[in-house]
Amino acid sequence: MDKHNRISIKINGKESTIQKEEKETTDFVESEKPLIIVENDEVAAAQEKEEDDFSWVLPDENLKNHSSKEKEIPVIPIEDLRHGKGPSKMEYIPKKKKGFQLFSLKQFSISIVLAIVLGVGFGIMILKIVEDVNAGPVQSESPSQPTNETPPTSGKQEDTPDTPASKPVAIDLEKLSMGIIQGGKFSTADSAKTTVNEIKDKGFAAIAVEMEGAYYVIAGIGAEQSSVSGMKTVYKEAFPEFFPKTYEVPGGSYANAGKVDSEAIKVDLPVFKELASLSSQAFGTVAIDNGQWENLEKQIVGLKEIKTDNLHEQLQKFHSDIQSAFTQLQEYKNGGDQKSLWQTQQSLLNAYQAYTVWISELS
Repeated sequence: MDKHNRISIKINGKESTIQKEEKETTDFVESEKPLIIVENDEVAAAQEKEEDDFSWVLPDENLKNHSSKEKEIPVIPIEDLRHGKGPSKMEYIPKKKKGFQLFSLKQFSISIVLAIVLGVGFGIMILKIVEDVNAGPVQSESPSQPTNETPPTSGKQEDTPDTPASKPVAIDLEKLSMGIIQGGKFSTADSAKTTVNEIKDKGFAAIAVEMEGAYYVIAGIGAEQSSVSGMKTVYKEAFPEFFPKTYEVPGGSYANAGKVDSEAIKVDLPVFKELASLSSQAFGTVAIDNGQWENLEKQIVGLKEIKTDNLHEQLQKFHSDIQSAFTQLQEYKNGGDQKSLWQTQQSLLNAYQAYTVWISELS
């Protein structure tokens, strides 16, 4: 041993040799304390006593933690790093696969299907609209009588796409003033109907109309009050209480008339007035004026061109009764049968009744 490392100490009169050996120092503070080797029991006892009195000093925590951090290197599996586990706080983002994705194909397929459905739906809707526009009104099944004369344009029913037949339009109607033979005024419809049947049973013409809460029996009609004087003479024996009078059907502006109704009434109403005038005059003069009859025939041609399928129910009756009156008056003109003349009056009275109902519904 090196002399510099030997220490001689006398304990209890005896010399003891203590070898001082250097120990490799570590990073901890307690490792720097020299190691003392005791060579006999007495020295060991003395040394033990000194060690009991030794004040221990704890190592510096900062140095210990620093050393432990350097030594402890965490081992993290690569799979944990891929799936976001471990100390890393970065979110795991999987790599996108190349090529078409399943979600993209599904979304593309749904888009195609929706596009087809919408396209077909719009196509059907547009086709339906075009068919409705091009369809036009239904043709009347009743054939019109052939004629060499050109029918007046006022009798034609031409519906445009902008104004369909069922669309309400405004119409202005003049007041209808007619001469009539009044056969009585009643408070109930049954009483008026009884009188009407009694008049018809004797071969005359009659209807009952309601006005202002009462029921009036009309037994004849003409263009004006003076034109029914011939009928008053005929009624004098059977029904002397009957008398001529003027009835008025109010006119005015109506906004809820159908388009075909407004066109038809312009043709039908003048024909109705002309028939009432000729038939009522025939009771006094017997003969029918040829000039008036020719004018009436021209008007009838336009009337027969009217398409009645879309007409108001009451106007259909009005239109039909006018044609019947013309046919019956033509029979009277050709044969002079008094019965045909009264049938003409009955058809005209029925037409008058339908007209008054139509006006009341418009009002």
